[in-house]
Amino acid sequence: MMRMLMVLAALSLGACAPFHKQLTQEDRARIQEVDVRVVVAQESFMFSAQSPGVSAAAGGGLIPALIDASVQQSRQKAMAGEIQATVGPLLDYDFRVEAGRAVKALNHEAMPLKVRSVEVLAGMPTKAEHEARIAATRSGPAYMVLLLHYAIEPGLSAFTTRTTVSLWQEGRTEQSYRAAAIYQAPLEGGQRTDVIKRLTADDGKVLRGLMRESVTESLRMVALDIGPAGKANAGTAVPAPPAATPASKSVKFNFNGAWMPLTGASIEDEAARTVLRDPAGALYSLRSSAQ
Repeated sequence: MMRMLMVLAALSLGACAPFHKQLTQEDRARIQEVDVRVVVAQESFMFSAQSPGVSAAAGGGLIPALIDASVQQSRQKAMAGEIQATVGPLLDYDFRVEAGRAVKALNHEAMPLKVRSVEVLAGMPTKAEHEARIAATRSGPAYMVLLLHYAIEPGLSAFTTRTTVSLWQEGRTEQSYRAAAIYQAPLEGGQRTDVIKRLTADDGKVLRGLMRESVTESLRMVALDIGPAGKANAGTAVPAPPAATPASKSVKFNFNGAWMPLTGASIEDEAARTVLRDPAGALYSLRSSAQ
């Protein structure tokens, strides 16, 4: 339980605070190979009730805060039946299995760094193992970890994954690269039973597809952020592209069950999905037509 709480804390920091550190051309040139680990420590879907915000409306203080906590607890209890009815049909679908299929199908040639190995793990290594793995980069491949968690937004409105990305090299304890990558796909709305039916029809074809796509898109966001493949795949620096101001793009993002506009610098704008960076530095892959 403590390890899961630490995982969720790290993910929350990655999604909410400035978390981007670009890989320098010098560091990139020295990376010959990289081992990639996709960590899915979560056992099943997560759900949350929206905070009523009583304390903020009342001006703060202990009593409003207690009222807020009481209302939130009541909402969580009220959600219990719906969550149980929702999670039950989804337990047959293992995110780790689908993540494994996604990384197995990964096109290594499209990655900006030469990938020596890629695996899906069920949890983060212990502190000692993690430190030893970082130390091993002193004379071995670089080490990249994608720590991922997934959720269905309130009202079964969207499927979201949030991933923190870290890369270590040359035995240094400080990351050479950090990023936060958020993937989201709308679930088209409707009654709960209708949404569940769509997700699980044909042996969960839609849900399994979303799981695989979320991993593929998270890796693709990292690749787009680090830069083009090619010479870098052989451990040679790729010249930085000419400086340019990315176009601003506004798309819809589902936050806690409500669709809100999200504006950021466009990294890639295609018919199906848009990849952008928000002002805090987080990367997003969103359905271009999401409403």
